[in-house]
Amino acid sequence: MSSKLIYSVFVFLIFIQSCKKSELTDTINSSENTLVSYKEDQSNFSNPERGFYGQLESGSGTNALDPLTKITLDGLKAKNITMVRRLYSMTTFRNSSISNSFLEHIQKDMDVVRANGFKIILRFAYTFNEPEPWNDAPESVILAHIDQLKPILQNNVDVIAMMEAGFIGRWGEWHTSSNKLDKMPHQKNILFKLLETLPKSRAVLVRTPQYKKNIFSKSEALNESEAFSQSNIARTGHHNDCFLASDDDWGTYFPFDTPSLELQKKYLNQENKFVPQEGETCNCNSPRSDCASAVKELANLRWSGVNKDYIGCVLDSWVNQGCYTEIAKKLGYRFRLINTEIPKSINSESTFNIKFKIKNDGFASPYNAHTSELIFRNKVTGTIHAVDLKLDIRKWLPDLNEIDQNINLALPKSIPSGEYDLFLHFADPEPSLRKNPAYAIRLANLNTWEAATGYNSLQATVLVK
Repeated sequence: MSSKLIYSVFVFLIFIQSCKKSELTDTINSSENTLVSYKEDQSNFSNPERGFYGQLESGSGTNALDPLTKITLDGLKAKNITMVRRLYSMTTFRNSSISNSFLEHIQKDMDVVRANGFKIILRFAYTFNEPEPWNDAPESVILAHIDQLKPILQNNVDVIAMMEAGFIGRWGEWHTSSNKLDKMPHQKNILFKLLETLPKSRAVLVRTPQYKKNIFSKSEALNESEAFSQSNIARTGHHNDCFLASDDDWGTYFPFDTPSLELQKKYLNQENKFVPQEGETCNCNSPRSDCASAVKELANLRWSGVNKDYIGCVLDSWVNQGCYTEIAKKLGYRFRLINTEIPKSINSESTFNIKFKIKNDGFASPYNAHTSELIFRNKVTGTIHAVDLKLDIRKWLPDLNEIDQNINLALPKSIPSGEYDLFLHFADPEPSLRKNPAYAIRLANLNTWEAATGYNSLQATVLVK
């Protein structure tokens, strides 16, 4: 082979390698810092506490328990789904205590959810699809049942994404109550009992925005000073079970006139910066239920979750019109790293500065807290050292466009000298889930995700001296 040909092959190989690298990052080395720009991953992938969710019902009769199974959850996981809405029908307990066997059934469901990397949206009701009369339980019975459920709610908060208020009326949707509970003060009594019982890190969702306004005697939406305070009002979110069904979403919005509708949606746009919004479609209503309207409203009202099973004609129209995948990707948060600036070397026991720019391409921000850590992993030993970034990613709203972070940090005193790979890690703060990669947030960047650890590689190394 001639020297000229050898040189040409060498140049070609370098070109191919540089092309492969450009698919991943663009890296610039200055005298002191490494600057990395990241490529976007446009695929649909799963992330915790967001997206389309599966709906699974469970009756209270002996033959209707229908326990959750790994096989069922594996089927959902294959579709990039990480949440299930579990609807527990307590028909047989309208005038009695919840049986121990049914409480054990709920706990077993929680165990299966945890073992398979899922989160659960809870709802309890006393009447689902039975013929009339659609009876619920008296308020005193409901409050006693919530007391019975307290150990389950407290002990399984790690896998509870959120809870719908439920209990009142048909399907637990706060209408057609045989005990006339679908009005004040019964709504307030039951909601406040749930908020008192459920750990303060989780929200309870009500069926219409007007219910929340009535319960708290407050027409103004949450503001930043109230957000994430763990007060009752800051923990009350929204679910809409007839999204796009009509101009008023079949009773979701009232009063029903154009100025009022606009004000109610403006209210939700502000509220849902700080509390979860989810629900389902229930009626085909073109053109309002078509893609153009659906995507716009999901973004405006900051939706985090949609029932993948209901109603088929609307969901099929999203597939046929080409927006289903876009919605699947954007429900909730979708964080994309744009660039980082990282020092090449750090002196032991000194402070250092890291800069990164990130964007939220989703419809909403996370509604539950997550940790934020910079991970140092020794290139030789694999030893891990984590530095808390002290960031509240619930505040990374899509409205903010590109979010700049300029952080001064102290290097852990225990870290030995050596060369380290760097990662961002957004983990579930619950001790039972913190090291489980199924509950860590994946960034929308090419080739940065480590499925085995739940880390997002920064494609940079640092020398600790």
